[in-house]
Amino acid sequence: MRELCWMVEGRQRDQWNHTAQVLAMLYNAFRGKGQRAVGPADFHPLVKKPAATVTLKQLSELGILTPRQAPSPKPQA
Repeated sequence: MRELCWMVEGRQRDQWNHTAQVLAMLYNAFRGKGQRAVGPADFHPLVKKPAATVTLKQLSELGILTPRQAPSPKPQA
């Protein structure tokens, strides 16, 4: 049964490889000036895309990450 599932997944992946290649070719043939070229991975639903990473600099620019401030000393009464 496991081998049958592997065969089905392999066939689906092969068919999506073909479809994604055709879609990328058609898109690139008719894209406008100034638009970026795309590859088959942009249309392929089974290709895992890397997760976007956020840097500390970007977090601080957004105001999400603020530097720690030392507590101010309390006045003696």
